[in-house]
Amino acid sequence: MMKQFMLAVIIVICYLNSALGQNKTYFGIEFSSANDIYKITDNGDYLMNVPLGNAAGGFHIRQELNKNLFIETGLILKYYWQGFGFKTIPYYGSSSSDPSWIIPVRFGLNLNLYKEKISLVPVVGYSFGINPPFGYGSGYGNQTSGTTTIEYNYSENPDVSRYFSLIQTGIGLEFKLFETLLLSISTNYYSGLNKTTQIDINYTANNANPATGTAISKGEFWCVSTGLKYPISNFWTAR
Repeated sequence: MMKQFMLAVIIVICYLNSALGQNKTYFGIEFSSANDIYKITDNGDYLMNVPLGNAAGGFHIRQELNKNLFIETGLILKYYWQGFGFKTIPYYGSSSSDPSWIIPVRFGLNLNLYKEKISLVPVVGYSFGINPPFGYGSGYGNQTSGTTTIEYNYSENPDVSRYFSLIQTGIGLEFKLFETLLLSISTNYYSGLNKTTQIDINYTANNANPATGTAISKGEFWCVSTGLKYPISNFWTAR
């Protein structure tokens, strides 16, 4: 499915490039510092979200549609992290999954801020993602802090989707360097549509009645990104 989606995107980009031959085509690389988002449910009111920082990187191709509008696609490699913590204890656990592949298709505006050298760039788009073949983990442990002792165990629920969709919204700045290169700095939020991870959690606090909770991800994350782009259309168009 990922191959078919990527092929369709490439065909569209090639068509736009031939139809809009006077507009520039860019090739770029991008690296991001990200944080994954989980939704916690808990009937014992002890569970909490924890920081799940990670990195992502990839390449992309941009096709200008006119002076102020462009379409962009590419391929992103991302390691999703998973974890949870307890409110009364300043410790938490997290672990990484195998790498996921994300194919973004986004539209953006190029809004001049200063002499065509600094631009404000808002974007919105759709991303198709694919997780690796699943291996379902489990674990257990205990944590103590002050007067609180928690014993817990958890397991990954197999009722999730290997393929997922994300909606991207973001905004950034682009700086023109040496009249050709574009340096970008941006922040983005990817909201998810399909459940990709579910952690089922059981725990007891101070030997009280057992409590249960879940930590669910739909592939959502926010990120801060930096990238560099070069107009590869310079190779086949007259200057």
